[in-house]
Amino acid sequence: MNQADWQPNSLERTCLTHLDSPENWENILKRPIPPQTQVLPWTPFLKIFGFNLFLFTVVLGALLSVILVGTSGPQALAEDLPILIGFILISATGVAAYSTHLYRRSWNRRAKSLN
Repeated sequence: MNQADWQPNSLERTCLTHLDSPENWENILKRPIPPQTQVLPWTPFLKIFGFNLFLFTVVLGALLSVILVGTSGPQALAEDLPILIGFILISATGVAAYSTHLYRRSWNRRAKSLN
């Protein structure tokens, strides 16, 4: 597909809606909004990754802990804690990296289509 023919899908439109707000760049990413034609490296998106990693770790950790305690009792949490922590960290890192990739890809595809 030619870059000039690119049309964002619904997920990319959502990402671009978040990224098109100068307030989001100033308040969250602590930098001025770059020109829409600029292809960006990973560095501007590291705060998005950090926030997503924290959020997904907390939510997934709480959810899996409640499920484990509810099905097997509190002693299972103590026994399976190292495996649970490893699973949570690996899963949360993967999801945070993918969601950050979606934001970066959406921005860069639009930038390439505008050039």
